[in-house]
Amino acid sequence: MKLKDKVALITGAGRGIGKAIAMHYGREGAKLALCARTAAELDQTVKELRAMNVEAEGWSCDVSLEEPVKNFIANAQKEFGRIDILVNNAGVMTRPAPMIEMDVKKWDYTMAVNLRGPFLITQAVLPIMIKQKSGSIINVSSMIGRGAYANFLAYATSKWGLEGFSQTLAAEVRSSNIRVNSVEPGYVATKLTGFSGSKPESVTDVFVYLASDESKSVTGKMLSSSGWQSQVK
Repeated sequence: MKLKDKVALITGAGRGIGKAIAMHYGREGAKLALCARTAAELDQTVKELRAMNVEAEGWSCDVSLEEPVKNFIANAQKEFGRIDILVNNAGVMTRPAPMIEMDVKKWDYTMAVNLRGPFLITQAVLPIMIKQKSGSIINVSSMIGRGAYANFLAYATSKWGLEGFSQTLAAEVRSSNIRVNSVEPGYVATKLTGFSGSKPESVTDVFVYLASDESKSVTGKMLSSSGWQSQVK
């Protein structure tokens, strides 16, 4: 029970990595405030968590929109009283295409969800964590956010941006005892990958570590789901 009585807020928790993290956090004793755009998937996640006797609530929310984000965080704080852990997991990836063929609307959509979303969610959560003088923020990055992959310009740019966001914020909030780290989960079987790759459940250990008191001195790190133990030594 590494997360006993901690409150974790996870975006994109209706399926894939977000759901897998929520289930693992629940088994470790966390209380969960979840959001996703697809209400039916989110409701199923909450139902499964409650069947495990986990305290969980879910709210439909588009993380790229300011007012829905503010309402989500306000509801979560009202329900649980605090937020100890934030996992910025919600993300999208459009079909790969050369830059000269890229639709501007798809570029804007990718940036809105993958970069604006974590900004809005984090900006709304930070005052709560600053008042608590504690917190762990975990941003879900990608191997495409740490290397060059042709024809993934929008997605890569959003994830490279998220890495810079993580590093800068880690420096900014360190004095408030708030940790900020990013995780590259690898090639995972989700909707983004056409459900090919590793099972989402296989990559959650690093997220538990970063959410727990075991990592209380770890911040500004760029970890991967494979080999993260050696990265924090």
